[in-house]
Amino acid sequence: MFSRAVARTKTAPRRAPRQKRAEDTVTFLLDATELVLARHGFAAATTNRIACATGVSIGTLYHYFPSKEALIEAVVHRMWARELAAVQVHAPLLFEGRLEDAVRAFVGALVGVMLPRVELYRRWYAEASHLGQLGLGLGMSSQAIELLRRALEHRGQAIRPRNLEFAADLVVKTALAVVRTGARDYEPQARSGELAEELTQMLVRYLLVDPKA
Repeated sequence: MFSRAVARTKTAPRRAPRQKRAEDTVTFLLDATELVLARHGFAAATTNRIACATGVSIGTLYHYFPSKEALIEAVVHRMWARELAAVQVHAPLLFEGRLEDAVRAFVGALVGVMLPRVELYRRWYAEASHLGQLGLGLGMSSQAIELLRRALEHRGQAIRPRNLEFAADLVVKTALAVVRTGARDYEPQARSGELAEELTQMLVRYLLVDPKA
């Protein structure tokens, strides 16, 4: 779902930061990588350019990351983590109140993650979709899927699909796919709110026995 398994440059970080200063350095490096990738594209996102944008030495960069691929992959993982957090923060709504409101909230939150980084999403899809560890991505999506499955189970007979595990999987993966490709194909609709509303209506009609209830 998230990435293809292909032979590629080493992308594992050299070491995890253990102190606040080191954590801040890694954050600065990832922020700069986002900016450089979005502005200049994958080919031009060199480690020298990223280090320059961060204001750290190239040696400091290589202290934490062995390659630009490692930096970009870390950015992709952070992007996925933001998407997961956008769903998790609306967990109470998924269990209580109108399901339509809950779906609208988490779809809107996903769009809210994507829109400030619309060029980053485009670059990732077009130029760096091979970066991002499949197992990690599936693990993150599985957390969102399990959360939604439990919420659907809680709602009982109001839910139309009987296979709740499949329904939750389909809804989460559809929402992610539509929002991510929306960066490339539907930016005006994403900015106007039309994308979020149409996706919400589609998912609600799939999930509910009576979408008007």
